[in-house]
Amino acid sequence: MKEFNIWKKIAAGLLFLNIVFSAFHIQTISPTTGEGSLKANSMGFGPSIAVGPGSKLFNGGSLSLLANYDKRQMLSMVLQDKSGNLVVIDGGWDIDADHLTEVIEQKGGHVSAWFITHPHSDHAGALVQILNNPGRKITIDNIYYNLADQSWYDKVEPSRSNLVNNFRAAIATLPADRLHVVHKGDEIKIGQIKAKVLNDPYLLDVTSVNNSSVAYKFFLNNVSILVLGDMGPEAGALLLEQTSKEDLKSDIVQMSHHGQYGVNKDVYSVINPKIALWPCPLWLWNNDGGSGIGSGDWKTLETRQWMEELGVKLNYCIKDGDQIIY
Repeated sequence: MKEFNIWKKIAAGLLFLNIVFSAFHIQTISPTTGEGSLKANSMGFGPSIAVGPGSKLFNGGSLSLLANYDKRQMLSMVLQDKSGNLVVIDGGWDIDADHLTEVIEQKGGHVSAWFITHPHSDHAGALVQILNNPGRKITIDNIYYNLADQSWYDKVEPSRSNLVNNFRAAIATLPADRLHVVHKGDEIKIGQIKAKVLNDPYLLDVTSVNNSSVAYKFFLNNVSILVLGDMGPEAGALLLEQTSKEDLKSDIVQMSHHGQYGVNKDVYSVINPKIALWPCPLWLWNNDGGSGIGSGDWKTLETRQWMEELGVKLNYCIKDGDQIIY
């Protein structure tokens, strides 16, 4: 058994070195937009993309993948179009609310639409904190979400079901006409940002609330961004079975479940992204359980290998701080 563990650590180390060395090759991406093919050069891992002479990928807009407060995994994304319209996706833990609020204030302080993938604290906690402290200088027009009956959460994750009650109570502080339950096929337009809902929550008996994540496909300057939340292999299989390849194919993908034990490689293969967004801290990025790279039980190194094999050109990870794509 000791000999097996040694070989396991050696294999993990070789995989990590292969990924790191590949990051130092200049790579080119060509996301298709309505205005033709845009090209970008990067060193593989970085905070921004220069797109063409004097132009940007989002034509005056931006995508921000925000860093965590204390090295915990979480998901917080902000989209802004060239007219200033703001869309927030999830938001992170309650302790991430201050940083998220600062970013929103810097971008004008007015959120046109806030989308929630599923009611876990590392995704919806910041929104609950913000709504429960109305003294913050930001406003929110609309919140989009889909929850199961409370009895389902009480059954499948009783230790966390109170979090769902807290979420329900927090959003209830807003007028009812600002709250929107989304369903598969819904299309929402916010300024120059479009969103399409790809599924209703899958109510499964395994990693239940993670697998109940709603997947959203956003379009900003005709660049597609697929948000998977915390979907696991089971929800990923259903999404692949029940969603057209056209709807799944996206220029940018948020790595499901923080890049480990999310959807399987066949789902990412159909998505066929050029850019991957990794909402994970350094220890999870390296599968470091405390004894170095590869010493943990997470699947991040394997998922990173998948993305390399699928030809992903750029990886943005919150281990490096806020990641902003213009």
